[in-house]
Amino acid sequence: MLSLILIGGSIFASCRKQIAVQSIPNMPVNYTIYDNSAQAIKLAKEGMLSITNVEVENTAIGYGGLLVVSRTITPSAEDLAYDLSCPYEVKQDVRVRPSKDNSFAVRCPVCGSVFNVAENGGAPIAGPAASSNSPRRMRQYRVIRQPDGIRIIN
Repeated sequence: MLSLILIGGSIFASCRKQIAVQSIPNMPVNYTIYDNSAQAIKLAKEGMLSITNVEVENTAIGYGGLLVVSRTITPSAEDLAYDLSCPYEVKQDVRVRPSKDNSFAVRCPVCGSVFNVAENGGAPIAGPAASSNSPRRMRQYRVIRQPDGIRIIN
């Protein structure tokens, strides 16, 4: 009887889905991109925008900065925002960059992990962040559409 319980438990444990771990520390985020700003124009043109410096008082950009993904390249037609820090490396100065191979992905220059930022909440699709026992997805922030632009908060 004990062997049946052990076998059943091991089968159940092996069928569980891997749950992505959130490794980036929770830091304040409060940033606005106004529709007619240089940032909004760059975001519309390139599809993604990296923000690494606070330029206005009373704003915050998370742990390693912000990655904003334009609604023009997301299947949901919504703007998305993530922390720029690689969730596998977990260092403020190790930031993901747009992948040259995939317009919907970013890559960590240190560990080589690749993340889908157009959908699936910044899930890892390649590299050590995807292949570890606990996959590490990018920290996603809320994007609120306002009459004069978008506001990113956590």
